[in-house]
Amino acid sequence: MLTRHQLGPLGVGHGETSCILLPAVCKFNARHNANTARQARVHRFLTSDPVVLDVLRSRGVDPDPARSDLGDVLDAVIRELGMPRTLREVGVGRDKLDALAEHSLKDRWCMTNPVPLREKAQVLEILEMVVG
Repeated sequence: MLTRHQLGPLGVGHGETSCILLPAVCKFNARHNANTARQARVHRFLTSDPVVLDVLRSRGVDPDPARSDLGDVLDAVIRELGMPRTLREVGVGRDKLDALAEHSLKDRWCMTNPVPLREKAQVLEILEMVVG
């Protein structure tokens, strides 16, 4: 996943990185019409769970797929778990975004994203969603 390896040297653990980036990457992919069927299946699966439904309702997220996407559902669940959702929460400021984007493009995993991340602007689009 995007920048997971680049955030490690900044003191951000793998699990925290996933909590911060996964909802944004899902939104990025959906915005570019990639992986939408799989995301819809995961959305249906998660919103069929009564515990997840309670979390969504308590956080003001409508579970209807016409009003929320997988990124919204993941965001609510991750917040409910008390995990970080922004780079700011883990001490990574806006001043690091440019370098993070450049280094991320050297990570082979960026090419495995459903929308291959080949350009710095793509990575920055995702990072801007999570800077906080």
